[in-house]
Amino acid sequence: MARSDDESDYVVRAQAVGLEQIPVVDFQAFVTGDLQGQAAAAGAIAEACQEIGFFYLKNHGVPAQDVSALRQQSGDFFARPLAERALSAATSDWYRGWMDLSKVGLSKRSREIESYRIQVEHPRQIGADRRTQHLYAPNRWPEDMPEFRAAAELYFQHMTTLSARLRQAFALGLGLPRDRFDGYFDDPIYQLTLLHYGAIPPEEIDAVNTTPHTDEGPFTILWQDEVGGLEVKRRDGQWIAAPPIDDTFVINVGDMLMWWSNGRFLSNLHKVRNTSGRERYSIPFFANPDARATVEPLPEFVAIDGRANYPPADVGDCMMKYAPKEAASA
Repeated sequence: MARSDDESDYVVRAQAVGLEQIPVVDFQAFVTGDLQGQAAAAGAIAEACQEIGFFYLKNHGVPAQDVSALRQQSGDFFARPLAERALSAATSDWYRGWMDLSKVGLSKRSREIESYRIQVEHPRQIGADRRTQHLYAPNRWPEDMPEFRAAAELYFQHMTTLSARLRQAFALGLGLPRDRFDGYFDDPIYQLTLLHYGAIPPEEIDAVNTTPHTDEGPFTILWQDEVGGLEVKRRDGQWIAAPPIDDTFVINVGDMLMWWSNGRFLSNLHKVRNTSGRERYSIPFFANPDARATVEPLPEFVAIDGRANYPPADVGDCMMKYAPKEAASA
């Protein structure tokens, strides 16, 4: 993840603009297997990724009732007293579960947010690489909320399927074979995060829930509730709102997909500023590749461009930025 060093990114308020600024892409063809329709959808996705790095996805194949179930369980968990939430708190040696990410006081560097971290489980990886073993630990669940676990695991399955289809769409949109990225995801370190945002007083102009940043992995699949607050920076420097649209996900390009494409796709700055006066909930799914993979501009694009615009990056090293201190020093 890259955070913005431009102080104005923290205080500029987003404009409400037409939804055409962030395109809505119909993904039905990738759900049904319509190859002709897939080419059109991949082209629309590629255009959005080149222009702004964000798009909405409709007809994505994820049942609405399964999204609603996880939203309900997320709300139920975060509504619990602090002492009960803390029973599921992530620790340095078991880095899954509840995390209070808030910082005391409102300022341009503040964060009014708490999360629940869930990741893919690869038992055979535990202990194989001490440096990254925390990425492959089992998940932690609230012991007295079996519905929470059931809803999260089902949603995770849907995201795994959708992310595989999106990988194909990104590849086709770049003019590559549809399976071009699959080899990087043999043992992916997918992450599902439940987020709960407090409300920021509107007069606190330089306070944000999450600071302006890009996402480290290849791409993110975001569900957001009706409250809104997501803001995206256009290429011309203008911040615009990305309001919720019923039955869609927001997809954004991350750093690694930008690196693979040698800059053809844009990993764009975004932030959350919830001034609605209400609590906000969202559910991002981070489609991270294998921790042992190396991400660098693909040779197909280096041959065309004459140079690699980004250096090679070890995925495990990138993910260690978010590791507990004890794991990072192992």
